[in-house]
Amino acid sequence: MARPKVHNDELRARLLAEAVAAVESRGVGVLSVREIAHAAATSTTAVYSLFGNKEGLVRAVLVHAFDSFAAQQAGGDDLTALGTAYVAWALEHPRLYELMFTDALSNVEPTPESQAAAARAIAPLRDGVRQAIEAGFFRPADVDTVVASLWAQVHGMAMLLLANHFPTGADPVAAAMAVIDGWRATPPSADQSD
Repeated sequence: MARPKVHNDELRARLLAEAVAAVESRGVGVLSVREIAHAAATSTTAVYSLFGNKEGLVRAVLVHAFDSFAAQQAGGDDLTALGTAYVAWALEHPRLYELMFTDALSNVEPTPESQAAAARAIAPLRDGVRQAIEAGFFRPADVDTVVASLWAQVHGMAMLLLANHFPTGADPVAAAMAVIDGWRATPPSADQSD
């Protein structure tokens, strides 16, 4: 009779949940394989068996963060809703956001899995921009250029809010709308009609 597999998907999910909770509460810099294994009531051998090493565990947390971030934006029905969801997620998960978009991962090599997760996270914005251009809501432009412009706006806003540097009294919605308005197609004037 074969021995039951003890390092299974359920244990992997439990270890990942503990690692995500640890990163969310204290940041990735203090993530400890031993502490995560203890919290999941298993051994460090399980972590190494399921994730390869500490870097693999951190990368799994990163993929989880990108997927959670993408799921938050999935319900956005327009670019304003996407921007709101983007900033809201960043404010709700500041340490995961830091993991995703700062040099917190300077020692973690990207993999096809982590790169695909990052692409999934920005896909709602890319799809929204493409649809806005195709519908004539935005002026004709390169999709990636518009994505970079809008992404820079919400990312910058999230970072300023997280650092408590967003100007007091400034309206974040008005600031974001100004960038969106910059890409809007100019409606034809009345004297240009047939």
